[in-house]
Amino acid sequence: MRLLHVLAETGYSGGETQLRLILEHFLAAGYDNHLLLAPGGKFVATARELGVPFAEAPLRRWWRPDLWTKVRRVLRDVQPDVIHYACPRSLVNAGLVARNHAAKKFTIRRIDYPIRPGLFGGARYVRLVDHTIAICNAIRNRLRAGGVPDERITRVYDGIDPAPWTGLQDDKAAARDRLGIAGDALVISLAGVLRPRKGQHVLIDAFQRLAARFPTAVLLLAGGGTERERLAGQAARHGLAERVLLPGPVKPVHDVYAASDIFTMPSFHEGLCNACLEAGFAALPQVVSTAGGNGEIVLDGETGAVVPPGDAEALAVALARYLEDPALRAAHGAAGRERCLANFTIDHLGPEIEAVVQRLVS
Repeated sequence: MRLLHVLAETGYSGGETQLRLILEHFLAAGYDNHLLLAPGGKFVATARELGVPFAEAPLRRWWRPDLWTKVRRVLRDVQPDVIHYACPRSLVNAGLVARNHAAKKFTIRRIDYPIRPGLFGGARYVRLVDHTIAICNAIRNRLRAGGVPDERITRVYDGIDPAPWTGLQDDKAAARDRLGIAGDALVISLAGVLRPRKGQHVLIDAFQRLAARFPTAVLLLAGGGTERERLAGQAARHGLAERVLLPGPVKPVHDVYAASDIFTMPSFHEGLCNACLEAGFAALPQVVSTAGGNGEIVLDGETGAVVPPGDAEALAVALARYLEDPALRAAHGAAGRERCLANFTIDHLGPEIEAVVQRLVS
């Protein structure tokens, strides 16, 4: 069977990580895989590394007159049995071109933004594809609310390899030394791009409520993004410039989890957050918002705490509970790792997506 995977994104984040894992599964299973990418995308290097043939088209520019020509050429040359749209922009821009192609088509919805009516909302999941994979129940509910019939939706949780994150807490002292964090600190961390929807500004407000009560606590906000200067200014206004650490992207990111006592993700919108999966496999207790699949990764009161988005007071109360109770941190961290092993590994991801493909073509 021949699959064409279409990706219009040029960056590399959680969705691209999952696409690589999907490709690796289908390659190992003997499928014939091809890629259609936007020029200048970082996934080109992955395609070359995996040996997957790829073509390029201006997938980010619906108004480009050569978009239709180039997509049609790829469809003619590849003759796919199945087309996988790996991002929203590819679904619309390439999906319109390929709408009448005989291939079966599916896409994966990765974030819990509301889906409005119309072609660029819920209708695209009915008119441009035969099936949609939702990476968590929260996204499945968004698709239903947008008018997508339930029989055309399958929930498949993202998955990652637990091995690189296993046992990181054993390296805590060395990781803290590399990051310049005191050995006796209580470290609350968040690894993710610095942007408003991730909620780092709410986390700083919550930390301000805790700072005097827990004088050794520090907040580690690892990642790059547009909000770095604004967040640094917010910390300074609270008198916390020395205790809110903004190191930019940490490489390897494993040091963030190794150095941490608690992981948090107070996002306003989310999919199935890869960083929360990594923290889960690293056996960290987590305090997260209810956004997206956060509450499906973290079970409130069992593996961590789940609080409303934007509620700095509730976030502070939940963090304080873990800061003052090391036994609870250890117990909920261990339980979170077991939950991730049961639900969010690559052992589940590839076979479940392959089962959707097989149903489409059978």
